Amino acid sequence: MSDERNFRTYYYDKFGIGGVEERKSLETLLKEKPISVEKLRQFCLRFAMPAMYRHYVWKLVLDVLCANSDSHEFLMQQRKQKYNDLNHAVKLLRYVDENTPVGKVFLKMYLVESGQIKFEQYKYDSEYEDFVSIAATMANICEDLTDAYLISVEFYKMYKKSKDSNSNLVQKTTQSLKTEDGDGKLFDHFQKHSLWDSLPLPMWFDSCFAEVLPETCLERIWDKVIGGAHGIVVFVAVAVFLTFKRPLLSMKSKTDMIQYLMELPEDCGDIIVTMAIDLWNKQHS
Repeated sequence: MSDERNFRTYYYDKFGIGGVEERKSLETLLKEKPISVEKLRQFCLRFAMPAMYRHYVWKLVLDVLCANSDSHEFLMQQRKQKYNDLNHAVKLLRYVDENTPVGKVFLKMYLVESGQIKFEQYKYDSEYEDFVSIAATMANICEDLTDAYLISVEFYKMYKKSKDSNSNLVQKTTQSLKTEDGDGKLFDHFQKHSLWDSLPLPMWFDSCFAEVLPETCLERIWDKVIGGAHGIVVFVAVAVFLTFKRPLLSMKSKTDMIQYLMELPEDCGDIIVTMAIDLWNKQHS
């Protein structure tokens, strides 16, 4: 019976359905006036987010929407107008055209909105790769482009402000892998091949795994990040390493290992995310 219940929980989590009681609890929170954003943060951290409420909750926690639900319709009308104005402006100024990828369109809109745009616009491409990755991913998982842009901007600002430095995150990843790698073979393998300085960890951490893991799986990690668990990215990295432990141990070349980790198989996304959340929960239990 326990195995059956665990399988059912995994199935619900994978498709964003969530348990019936969890969904009812969330619906109760969303009916409060005003809505308690702090309670929503705690819900993000403690439970699986029902897919039907995910983006609405994200907007509330990220302050795209205020706590007064009676104002939401008016606010979104204003946000929609701002989105349309920015989108028109970057096209009129020829910062983008019909062939520009949506992530870069959102970047130019964000730079115009925040007063950071300069004539040397193309210099931003490398500086803001993380924003472009996050925005492109958000555009794929949100049905409405206005929502995608607004959530992208607020998620990016929140994450960049709150996340630990890459050097600290790499150090924590090293320590966590050493702890979680049962027989220590993978950790020793990385040490033997001096792999730590070459791993794509900074890129993974900067983009919060956008365009690294499939969007349908990544949403569950971003629930936790939006709830305030920015350090969960460490456990995502560890879960990647442990999931692919066998093929990594079979490789004798640093180049082969790096190349393999740069092109992760998409069908392992659910396994990685579930393991990462389990590892994170274990540390915080």
